[in-house]
Amino acid sequence: MSHPHEPVGEWWRDQVAALHRWGRLVLRDEEDSVHQMRVTVRRLRSVLATYRPFLDPEQTEPLRDELKWLGALLGDVRDAEVLRKRLRRWAAEHGPAPSGVDALRAALAERQAVGRARLLPELDGERYRTLVAALAATDGFPWSDGAPGRKALRKRLRKSWRRLAAAVDAAECAEDPAERRHRLHEARKKAKRTRYAAESLREVFGKRAERLSEATRSIQSALGDLNDSVVMIRAIEEIPGHDDALRELLRTEVAAAVDAEERFAPAWKEANRPKVHGWLDQPTGKSK
Repeated sequence: MSHPHEPVGEWWRDQVAALHRWGRLVLRDEEDSVHQMRVTVRRLRSVLATYRPFLDPEQTEPLRDELKWLGALLGDVRDAEVLRKRLRRWAAEHGPAPSGVDALRAALAERQAVGRARLLPELDGERYRTLVAALAATDGFPWSDGAPGRKALRKRLRKSWRRLAAAVDAAECAEDPAERRHRLHEARKKAKRTRYAAESLREVFGKRAERLSEATRSIQSALGDLNDSVVMIRAIEEIPGHDDALRELLRTEVAAAVDAEERFAPAWKEANRPKVHGWLDQPTGKSK
């Protein structure tokens, strides 16, 4: 039987290869490439944080910093891309767009163009190539001496889950709606970290890790929709001189935010079941 760190190493190699592949597709302006590259960056950075106690900080902390830099560049483009898609869907249902919506459309297009103008030279530059080479040079996940066993890996995943649960509890305790949404945004980030850690351990813990990954993905999806609506609301509010169409779009996004927040509740209820996460507190045994 292989050591449990070996499947994690295979997962890591797959992600590094995906980063390189998506980077080429972003340069070619392929559909969904920015989104996929951003997700890959998040996966890599997230697991480096999850397994931090088992890593050589001199090697991995610079990788985390550079992945954060790359993720920010991709995020500027992707956020504008998402908002433009939301606006196109809305406009398709409401007919020709009056001036207020035109102004929003132009602002989002400009935001995306500026982001791409910053991103593309970097993807063709030395800093990005150095990062990819450094990631590939690890030849598997960059454990320090003494790679962890199943018990230690499960403990790290358990810690990630508990941070998510604490973030959800904090959101539920918030009395102010704006503060609640801020805390749900923090919970979303914790859900992503738990999801990606569970993904990296599917070959170690089998269906149990897969079940946890899927449950946290559902949480991430609902809270991601909430975040998209909140960001769109802010973008709308930045446009001066709201007309009827822009006010209607604002009402649509406010309703979408409420709907996403409501969908989070059953997603969390499903994830917060012993069947999903209870195994994290049990002695390590054969995956089921």
